[in-house]
Amino acid sequence: MNMPYHSVALNLCGALALACVACGSTSSDGADGGNQPGVDAAPAVDGGVVGSPDYIFDETEIRTYNLTISDTDWTWLNDNAQLEEYVPAKLEFEGQVLDQIGVRYKGSFGSLFSCFDGEGNRICPKLSFKFKFNKYVSGTKFYGQKKVNFHSMKSDSTQMHEALGYTLYRNSNVYAPRSAYAKITVNGELIGLFSIVEAISGRFTRERFSDGGEGNLYKEIWPSYSTEQPYINALETNEDENPSADKMVRFAGAIAASTDATFPGVLAQWMDVDALMRQLAVDRLIDHWDGIVAWYCQGATCTNHNYYWYEETTQDRIWLIPWDLDNTFDEPSPIRTYFGMPDWDELSRGCAPVEVFWGIMGSPPYCDDLIGKIVRTMWPQYVAATQTLLDGDFRQSALNARIDTLAALIRPEVAQDPNGPPLSEWEAAVAKLKNDIAAKRAYIQAKIAP
Repeated sequence: MNMPYHSVALNLCGALALACVACGSTSSDGADGGNQPGVDAAPAVDGGVVGSPDYIFDETEIRTYNLTISDTDWTWLNDNAQLEEYVPAKLEFEGQVLDQIGVRYKGSFGSLFSCFDGEGNRICPKLSFKFKFNKYVSGTKFYGQKKVNFHSMKSDSTQMHEALGYTLYRNSNVYAPRSAYAKITVNGELIGLFSIVEAISGRFTRERFSDGGEGNLYKEIWPSYSTEQPYINALETNEDENPSADKMVRFAGAIAASTDATFPGVLAQWMDVDALMRQLAVDRLIDHWDGIVAWYCQGATCTNHNYYWYEETTQDRIWLIPWDLDNTFDEPSPIRTYFGMPDWDELSRGCAPVEVFWGIMGSPPYCDDLIGKIVRTMWPQYVAATQTLLDGDFRQSALNARIDTLAALIRPEVAQDPNGPPLSEWEAAVAKLKNDIAAKRAYIQAKIAP
């Protein structure tokens, strides 16, 4: 969709939070303990609801989550949304009941705090939720999950960006969360349609990585620090196990010490280069402009966000995991069009940060050491991965068919959603999305042409 100028600016408010990356996590979720992958669906049992995660992340179904929250707690939650604190709730799901789970609003400056004006008045009709099933009853799981995210899709009038983007990553053999659609009711009142997205946690890594997945998981910390503490502060797992971030320090040091001549070999020692190229191909075609290529600055420190790193336990191997895809597919690209920021592979005005909005400074992504070296030394590999995607899942016909399938699925729910985009706006956005994808294809094809 073509985002209004003020909407782009609100999403860029996330930059204000990035300077705190070395200050420690503000999440109230706590550590994520051990977990076993889900099994076949079964009735409710003590300790939660047993079933395969594939059931709740079935992209062909829209399942309803019915919450009962006391009037006092519901009022408190709405009055204190920005605290991101849990309240107890009862969950009824397809005849199965969990009597006490934790429910809170979630987000960042772009997806939560921008939903309130300067006087604290809420200006977004629908906020994202996080459910934590073991918040009050230890050991409780729901289809193998301890936590699940429900994204409001407030920046996405098509309501399809996450459904399209995460599928493209997964189909490209990139480690990425599962997603589907869901409806939420509270005390019998329909809140609306949400994107349900798998949490990136220790359970996520244990289900996917051959080393057992017990290694460190970091959120939004780029390999540019030479000491351990910034990485320790960004940990999502193993926080209580006297962890070491030595691998991330050595990874960062190896990148910094490499020259353009030695960089490809160094990167291959630490990462699956083919997987990284596939990830970059998706990232650039969906134009994830608020992700790893978005460098926002405070003072001399410039940081990016909306990603995770996983480091294996048995070897020096680091994996990049994409996250938060609501700001994707936008055409024209907001960061380039509204703020004149060069694309990730361009250096048209030097590396001095410039103001992008509200005093927030931005730096060209090419100026980052890792990104710049990828562009200069590995462009042919990126081009090959991109062409494969253009010829495959990012074919216009393939994406049009996928959009039509999603539209048929969610149209009735969009029409009934009291807090989502009006049906006419949604229909126009979906029609525009197909044209936007054509524009993305043409832009990237021209960029990678010999």
